Amino acid sequence: MSTADRDWFEGFFDEDYLRFAVDRYPAEATAAEVEFLVEALDLGPRTRVLDLACGHGRHSIELARRGCSVTGVDLSEPSLALAAARAAEAGVEVRLQRADMRRIAFDAEFDVVINMFTAFGYFADDAENRLVVERVAAALVPGGCFLLETINPVAVFSRFEARGWHQLSDGTVLLEERFYDTARGRFETRWTFTSGGDRREHRFSHRAYTAPELIAIAAAAGLDVERLWGGLDGSDLEMGSRRIVMLARAPA
Repeated sequence: MSTADRDWFEGFFDEDYLRFAVDRYPAEATAAEVEFLVEALDLGPRTRVLDLACGHGRHSIELARRGCSVTGVDLSEPSLALAAARAAEAGVEVRLQRADMRRIAFDAEFDVVINMFTAFGYFADDAENRLVVERVAAALVPGGCFLLETINPVAVFSRFEARGWHQLSDGTVLLEERFYDTARGRFETRWTFTSGGDRREHRFSHRAYTAPELIAIAAAAGLDVERLWGGLDGSDLEMGSRRIVMLARAPA
């Protein structure tokens, strides 16, 4: 399979993607994930949270409902527009900002930064992905926390499927074709949406880091990893865990 464009993320997160994302995660699932975040990060009213790569705001909005002071950052204009509409509908305030993760310029402004739903590893060079964590470290107050939630590649390999089908609630059919580039450590994926005779194709590329690699990236940015989980259900990280949830802290 041919790879995605180097800057695939600039146009990938459009209306097709948003229909899939909204379909996949109902409100009940998001509420359960945020309950884990509240407990794991000791979040409370007025906790300053940066939701980095916030997408359509499903975590941002739920955290704002809990009284947190939330800033959501994303590069996708359609995602931010939907996040703004959903926040208004929920009656909560979320500060939304369009920015590239590599270029955020916050300086000791947040108690917590979260990066959810495998929104790390987008960039073609490892140095650029490391830069994201450096920016996160700069955004944290002394003693602040960074929580990263992403795929566990070790578990994926044992049950890897080259293709899969999904049917969305509006009848759209999604064909997902996957390829793992062993030399580059990247999953290359093609999504084909079919609806009403219309066919639309999207490609994306993701660098999948193992837990030791993530720990090393955090350490290089000056963050100490305190805890690893195997999912947002609070389970321990094991070889077969589908997810990696990493909690790292800035020096006090």
